[in-house]
Amino acid sequence: MSKLTVWMVCWLSLGADADAQAPLPWEKADHRFPADTLVLDVTQAPYKLRGDGKTDNTAALQKMVNDHTGQHKIFYFPNGTYLVSGTIQMTNRSSSGRNAYGFNWFQGQSAAGTILRLKDGTFRDKTKVQPIFWGGGFGSADWFHCYMQDLTFDIGKNNPGASGLQFYSNNTGGVRRCVFYSADGQGAIGLDLGHRDMNGPLLVRQVRVAGFRIGIATAHSVNSQTMEEVHLSGQSEFGIDNHGQALSIRGLHSESAVIAVRSYGTLWLMDATLKGHGNAQKAPAIVNYNGGRIGLRDVTTSGYKRALADMATPDWVAAFRVEGEDKPGSQGPKIAEYFSNKPTSPFGGKGQSLRLPVEETPVTPWTDPKTWAVAEKFGADPNGQKDSAEAIQKAIDSGADTVFLPGFYQLSKPVIVRGAVRRIVGSGGWLDYNGKTRPNLRIEEGKTKEVSIEHISTINGGIEVATTRTVIFRSLGCRRITFVKQGKVFLEDVTTDDLRLSKGQRVWARQLNIENQGDHLRNDGADLWVLGYKTERGGTLLHTLNAGRSEIFGTFSYTTTAGKLAPMFVTEDASVFAYFAEVCYSGDPFAVWIREKRGGETRTIKHGAGTLSPYIGTAAESK
Repeated sequence: MSKLTVWMVCWLSLGADADAQAPLPWEKADHRFPADTLVLDVTQAPYKLRGDGKTDNTAALQKMVNDHTGQHKIFYFPNGTYLVSGTIQMTNRSSSGRNAYGFNWFQGQSAAGTILRLKDGTFRDKTKVQPIFWGGGFGSADWFHCYMQDLTFDIGKNNPGASGLQFYSNNTGGVRRCVFYSADGQGAIGLDLGHRDMNGPLLVRQVRVAGFRIGIATAHSVNSQTMEEVHLSGQSEFGIDNHGQALSIRGLHSESAVIAVRSYGTLWLMDATLKGHGNAQKAPAIVNYNGGRIGLRDVTTSGYKRALADMATPDWVAAFRVEGEDKPGSQGPKIAEYFSNKPTSPFGGKGQSLRLPVEETPVTPWTDPKTWAVAEKFGADPNGQKDSAEAIQKAIDSGADTVFLPGFYQLSKPVIVRGAVRRIVGSGGWLDYNGKTRPNLRIEEGKTKEVSIEHISTINGGIEVATTRTVIFRSLGCRRITFVKQGKVFLEDVTTDDLRLSKGQRVWARQLNIENQGDHLRNDGADLWVLGYKTERGGTLLHTLNAGRSEIFGTFSYTTTAGKLAPMFVTEDASVFAYFAEVCYSGDPFAVWIREKRGGETRTIKHGAGTLSPYIGTAAESK
C-alpha cells in the first residue's frame, strides 16, 4: 500500500462533523423578483416543481433546463426543499437548436430556505463521482455569464459518490451565497471547479461547505478562479484541493482534522484562519508541492504541526517527514507574509506587499419587488427590436429604487442613471447589441450614496461615470467604462476593456477580466486593489504612474497573441505589488515582464530573468 493510501485511510476514519458551523447571516437573505417571462418560477406551470422534500423533481427540472438553456433567463426557486434522484445537466443546445454558450442564472430565495436535496442512497459508488447539478462547459472556453446563487446543495445520506455542484463559467460568472452539505460526511466534493479544463475566470463568494471528503476541488492550468469569504468545516481529506489552477483566495475559514489547502499551480491566500483538531496536529495546514508557486499574507493557523510545507517534490506526503522549517517563515502558526519565490524588484525595496486599505463590496439592499420599476411596463421592448431608451429613462425617473431590465434592449441615446435609483439589475441580457450609442448608461449624481449596476452580460456602448457617488459594478460585461468624475468604485465579477483610472479614485475589484490587445489597465495616480485579475492578448497589463498605487493579488495572463507588443508591467514613479502567472500555448509569451522608471532611471526585467512572481515596485514607499 502506498504512503498516500495509508494517510487517506487514517484521515477517512476520523469522520466529519458537518454541523460544526452555524448558518451565516448571508444565508438568510431574501431574494424575490417581479413576475416576468424571463423569470422562471420553478413552482409554476408548466413545470410545477414541489418543494415539499418528498416529491421527486428530477424529470421536471431537467425538462425546464432543456427548454430554457442559454436564453438569459433566471431559474427562480422559492424557499423549499426540492428532492432529486439524479444529476441535473446543462445542455449546449437551446430549445431553438442553436449553441447555448451559457447565460444561465439559477437563483434561490435564500440559501437557508432553498435546498436541492439528493435522495438518500442514489450515488453509492465513491469511485464514480456524480453531482446533484452539472453546470455545463462544452469544448472551448465559451460558456459565459452563468450563476448559482442563494442555494443549498444537500447530498443526503449514503451518497459517497456524490458531489454538490460541478460549476463552470467563463469571463463572468460565479457561485454566491451557496451552501454545500453532507450530513454524514461521506460526499465526495462539495463544490467541484476542476471537473473539466478551461474553467474560469469566475468568482466564488460567500460559500459554506460542511462535510465531504474534499470541500472545494480545482484543477487544470487556465483560466483562473477567485474566491472570497469561504467557510469549510468537517472535511475528511482536504479542505481545498488544487491541481494546477491559478487561485486567488481572500477570507478562507477552515476547521477540520485534515490539511486545509493542498496546492500546486499558482495560489494566493490572504486573511485566512485555519483551525485544526485531532490528527491535524500531525499535518501542515497548507501544502504547496510539485514546484507550485504560493503567496501568503495574514494567515493564522492553530492545531496543526506547522503552518506551511512548501515542497519542490511531487511527493507531497514528504511534508509529514519535514522537521523544522524547510523555508524561513513557513513554520507559523501565523504567517504575516510569505512567498515561495523570491520577489522581483528592479530597484530593490522592502520585498513586501503595499497593504493598501481594503473595503468590502457594499451590499445593496434587496427591496420588495412590488416596488421595482420593470422596464417593460414603461414601454421598453425586451426583445431588442425597438428602441427602448425613452422607456428605460421613464423607469429610472419613476422614483423606484430598483429598475429591472429582464431582456435585451436597443438604445438610440444614452440613458441617465439619476434620482432615487440605487440598483439596476438585468437577467443576463444585453444593451445596444451593435454598439451604436456611446455611452449606453451615464451615471450622474442622485439621491442615494451608492448606485449598483448588476447582471447584464454585455453593455456594448459602455458606461460613463459622472458622479462622485460610490459605484458598484457586479456581474457585468461592459465594452468600456470611462470616468468623468472620481469616487469609490467596486468591480465584482466584471469584464471590460482598456480600463483607465485617475487621481482621486479608489478602486476595489474582485475577479476582473480584461482581454483587449494593447493597454489593458492604466492607473494614473489612483489607489487600485484587485483580487483576481485575468487577461488575454498582448499589450501592457498594468501601467501605473504619477504616484499611483496598484496592488493585485493573483494576475493571470493567458497570453494568446502579441507577447512582444509591450512589457507586461510598466511602472513610472509609482508603487506596485503584483502576484502573477503567465500561461502561453502560442509560443509568443511576453518578451518583457517589467519596465520600471524611478526618477530619470529605467530598468527592465525580461522574460526568464529572475522569478516570475511576485513583482514589487515601491517607488513611493514613503507615501
